[in-house]
Amino acid sequence: MQIRILGRRRGMVQFRGQTQLAVLVAWLLAVPAGFVWLWRTRVPLDSGNIPVLVAAALLAMAAVYFPVLRKGTRLTLVGWLTLPAFFLGGIFVEAVMMQVALLAAVPGNRKSPDPLQRFFLHSLMYFVLSVVSGAAFYASGGSIRETGFSDFVLPAAVYLAVHTAGKIGFLHLYRKLIGNPHRFPLRRIRQDLVAALVILPYALSGYYLYLAIGPAGLPIMAVPFFSVIFLVRRYDTTERINDMLAKAAELGRGMSGKLTQPEVLDLFVRSMPNLLPVDLLYVYDIRNGRVEPLKIMGNGEIASAGWLHMDADTGIGSMVYHSSKGRLFGCRNEWEAYLNGSHQPEAESLIGVHIVRNQMIEGVIGVMCKRQYAYEEYHLRVLELLGSYLAVALEKSRHVLRTVQESERCALTGLYNYRYMENAVHRLMEQVNSGGLDVLSCVMLDIDHFKNINDIHGHHGGNRVLVEFARLLQERSDASWTASRYGGEEFILLMPGVAKDESVAFAEAFRAEVENHAFTVEPGGETGPAMIPVTVSIGVATAPADGESGMELIRNADRALYTGAKQVGRNKVAAYTG
Repeated sequence: MQIRILGRRRGMVQFRGQTQLAVLVAWLLAVPAGFVWLWRTRVPLDSGNIPVLVAAALLAMAAVYFPVLRKGTRLTLVGWLTLPAFFLGGIFVEAVMMQVALLAAVPGNRKSPDPLQRFFLHSLMYFVLSVVSGAAFYASGGSIRETGFSDFVLPAAVYLAVHTAGKIGFLHLYRKLIGNPHRFPLRRIRQDLVAALVILPYALSGYYLYLAIGPAGLPIMAVPFFSVIFLVRRYDTTERINDMLAKAAELGRGMSGKLTQPEVLDLFVRSMPNLLPVDLLYVYDIRNGRVEPLKIMGNGEIASAGWLHMDADTGIGSMVYHSSKGRLFGCRNEWEAYLNGSHQPEAESLIGVHIVRNQMIEGVIGVMCKRQYAYEEYHLRVLELLGSYLAVALEKSRHVLRTVQESERCALTGLYNYRYMENAVHRLMEQVNSGGLDVLSCVMLDIDHFKNINDIHGHHGGNRVLVEFARLLQERSDASWTASRYGGEEFILLMPGVAKDESVAFAEAFRAEVENHAFTVEPGGETGPAMIPVTVSIGVATAPADGESGMELIRNADRALYTGAKQVGRNKVAAYTG
């Protein structure tokens, strides 16, 4: 199945490449030869109209370069200039003006995966539309340089209707040819129809105003047009920024509700594609002069930290870390020198910002996109805001972790405390009694003659023995076990799923290890630290045979400890026998 899908995708890519090549070939065959034909059949142009047509061509380039932007859709209203040019000079003049105007779209198409291909497609499409729409105008009884109105409106409307319908049909056909599975968006059709309704009266007004007052009519029409375009673009940008800020604030609130660092980071990286164009995202932590990856996401999937630890003086993370402010790059050539061997698949655009907390850089956020120039300055500012939210959420999660550890852990040994162990044994016994857990072993350990250690070496020496003993117990314990300090020199180890004979074997091995381990107490002058022998007595009880409740299981393990180990000489392991 996977081979079939990969083969189908390969075939689609190959077919798309063939279609794009066909567009280039069609352009080479149609456009140059078509202009030669239009030149030979052109209507002689009044020399007095040439300056105003040149000025109109420049304004047409401005109209293409600054289109109407609404919710990510670009709407170019250049027809109010090209249509009067057609009325004055015919198909040739309109086609030339349209092709010149399209040159202004090349810089704007840099976010497209293939801007050159996009230019040739649009150039071919608009050339064909110029010819076909002009022919429709003449066929409907129109003639250029008409001064009347009633006989001129219908052919002008036919021209624009054919032009609009032809554009929609051309783009729909091209999408089919390149294998685009999605339907042509109805929103785009509605926008083109609305644009045609706007262009027709504006173009007619501009044409008749020029006939009435001459070249002065051009700025009279241009100033309000570009003023409205400017206001619409500003409104759209403001609306998009406000929408992003609202989503960023919502993400900040969501992260503040998470209690652990993994939860905070997971929510952050999974929510980022809803805010920015993100193909790859990484979050780095700065620790002891090193840039260490905390979280990496590629193409919507959480990835392993495959870039491992890199020195803070190398790589993209270092470049952003050592920058005085966030960095924004439009294409790969601008930041590729900082890669230092790291591989970002097909990444082009890049934003990098600091994670700042209390005026200290605690990490780096980087987002990448496969498209060139996918980000703007406001994306950088929003990401900086998100970095602040992330820093606060991570600090809160660390504080929660410290609080939980302080409430659940013994401050001296780092093992779980009595309260946690009590809750754990009750929870595990419920699983045993409900059949969810077969057995639960409880191992109680008591350091022998611990009072003598305190009397001889002081409480500081006794504490060092407790810490070292707890470290050994934690290291030898399985991750599923619960090692806790029961009180004083007593410890408890809960071993879910471990039968009595296995727990006794573990206890005996641990007892022997403690007996042979050199415990270090206060330094002994020039000879170095003093090492003392330590032994431990251990009692073992296993539920359900040795107890139906958590407290009963602990009491029986305690009985085994004192009757079977302490009272018969210490340094022994005893199992509860009932």
